Amino acid sequence: MRLSPEESQWALLTGAGVRGGFQAAWIEGDDLDAITAGLGMDPEERIECDLATAMRWRRPVHAPVVHWVGSHSPGWTFAMLVAGFEFDAALPGRQVYPFTYLYEIGEFYSVPGLEWDDERFADLALPDDMGDEECLDDCLVAVGRITGRFIDRAWLAEPRTLGRLTGGGW
Repeated sequence: MRLSPEESQWALLTGAGVRGGFQAAWIEGDDLDAITAGLGMDPEERIECDLATAMRWRRPVHAPVVHWVGSHSPGWTFAMLVAGFEFDAALPGRQVYPFTYLYEIGEFYSVPGLEWDDERFADLALPDDMGDEECLDDCLVAVGRITGRFIDRAWLAEPRTLGRLTGGGW
């Protein structure tokens, strides 16, 4: 695996329609059913789609909570909040790397669990606690190095599961 991606990770996401805030997590494990159940997704309310289609479901914070979840790389699953407000990706027994970027106030909360002094990240400008949009790309690169895959155009086109949390309505 290369140390750096060919394209800016954040530019790829924004180019694919991720606008405003960004709440997502890279979750250790491949068992999509167990992970979606752990997130509280309704098994009866799911569709398979790419990121561009998922972004059509983007709604304001008061909407029912909707996630886009699926494979990232062997051993890792990606989950992103598409609609709603709060994204709780705490799954017991799994390593989770959550991202929270609040566009409205321009704050990015650094990724808990990353060992900032790890030599794999020596070339990256990683924030200790909080940063701004400038920090996003380096943090996305760090997670790509851990998970073994960077975001690329093929990743953006891969279908994943779009679903709402149990108890919400579309």
